[in-house]
Amino acid sequence: MTTSQTAAVTADRRTRVPAYPVLVGAIYAICVLGMSTSILAEMAFGYTGSGDAPRSLGEQLAGVLGFGTLALVVSVLSVRLLRSERQRQVGAIVLGVAAVPALAFFWCGMPAMLGAAAAALAGLTRGRTPVAGAARVFGLIGLAFAIINPIVNFLGVTISWLTTS
Repeated sequence: MTTSQTAAVTADRRTRVPAYPVLVGAIYAICVLGMSTSILAEMAFGYTGSGDAPRSLGEQLAGVLGFGTLALVVSVLSVRLLRSERQRQVGAIVLGVAAVPALAFFWCGMPAMLGAAAAALAGLTRGRTPVAGAARVFGLIGLAFAIINPIVNFLGVTISWLTTS
């Protein structure tokens, strides 16, 4: 085992970031399935909201499922198809950058899933070899989105249900 492999294994044992499949699965469960469950419950309980809503609950459900699943597919395919170190570096940068405008779709977890892929490609998730430079920076940005987005979604849905009268 070389020195760099030893360092990678040692760093891997100390990380608190889960493996990419666990991370992206948790994001999908919280952001897409959790939000969809909330919308379905609103439909079942006859929730109408206050004021003019730009979209019906059915349209909101379709958006969450559609955009959330699209983000999952892009994320998984990126991680599976980008194999060489150069491809992983470019992929981490592109997905880390793409996670920022994806904030417009935070309600379906798009920034988190793109961010999780950027983190995985940068080698920041468990079981992956870390890369250096700009790819690592964008991987860290992606990791922040992968952590913060599901927390915000969970809190938003929970607070919404707790304050509904």
